[in-house]
Amino acid sequence: GISSEVEQKFDASNCQPARLGLPVGDEAVKPKGGDYSYSGMHDHGKLPEPKEGGDMALLLSMVKEAQKSSDELLTRIIKEEKNVGRKPTKNEIEPKKQKPSE
Repeated sequence: GISSEVEQKFDASNCQPARLGLPVGDEAVKPKGGDYSYSGMHDHGKLPEPKEGGDMALLLSMVKEAQKSSDELLTRIIKEEKNVGRKPTKNEIEPKKQKPSE
């Protein structure tokens, strides 16, 4: 069957602090309506640069890595569950015919 127990560790040994502000070289711009990503701007102008590094930056990177790992695991489990008990397709049963070489 499909194993549902997985243990992973996300800490300073395998995660680097995330950048909290805009990428280096990107200019602050007012976001379009409905865009809630960090833009460096608010309604009345440019925001001050956030303090980079520290515990919050490390926590953010650990959360992002955990989310990425969780998404990959769940996708794999879903694909495995779809394949349990299904009949193989004709392409999976019959080998592909190779074209004769010239």
